[in-house]
Amino acid sequence: MPDIESLTFAALDGIAFAASRGRLGDVPEYVADDLGPLIEMVQLARTGLLPPPNSAPWLRLNGTEAVLRAAVSGTERWASPYGNGSGFLRCDVLQTEPKRWTAFLLETHKAALASGFPTQTVSRLMGAMGELADNVLEHSEAVPTGFVVYRSRPGSFEFAVADKGIGTLASLRSNPKYDYLVDDGDALQCALTDGESRFGKATQRGTGFSTLFRSLVNMNASLRFRSGDHALIMHGTSPTLVNAHVAKKARASGFMTSVHCTI
Repeated sequence: MPDIESLTFAALDGIAFAASRGRLGDVPEYVADDLGPLIEMVQLARTGLLPPPNSAPWLRLNGTEAVLRAAVSGTERWASPYGNGSGFLRCDVLQTEPKRWTAFLLETHKAALASGFPTQTVSRLMGAMGELADNVLEHSEAVPTGFVVYRSRPGSFEFAVADKGIGTLASLRSNPKYDYLVDDGDALQCALTDGESRFGKATQRGTGFSTLFRSLVNMNASLRFRSGDHALIMHGTSPTLVNAHVAKKARASGFMTSVHCTI
């Protein structure tokens, strides 16, 4: 019996395009090994293009069942037993119960350390994760739909922040200075540039993604940013916009950032 392929972002892109052509019945079976493609599948399910990952008959989950149920159902908070493995938190908790956000960060910190990453590296990653969660509060216009999720394994730590908000293009174009943007790909590149945000450069905001890039200096990481019908992708050591690749994809809901670090 042949081995079942892993659900990668490339495989998910193909599945989404097949669904957009009405050919989802031809999809082979996949096994879910990484968190990022599953969270992007949640975003695609929010548009109605794909079923949620915990309902897809062609997808085998691999230790992510509980955290995915939390993401799909809108659970407020979930964490795996003993403070390691995986966890989930809705972004509106940051506004209503900041102490619970602090507790979630501590759990995430502990899980990343258990994966084998140095303390200083983990602290930088936690700061970046907090900045990305703040972006949901400031830009999505749909805070209750936003969530943060993580998963740790030996030598690997990944997290994602996603929402069902207005998306990058609409957020930037709410400021007349960004009226020139007409493409989701261009909007992604603009939003990831230091100091760029719907509030304009003069406010000295829009630094959350720079915090993320600084946290990944000298680290091996894969990043994927998803909004509308485009994705911006980075791979390698110390990933930055200089080595980013932008590509058109099937349309997904809101905005998503996926970060996967390996030792």
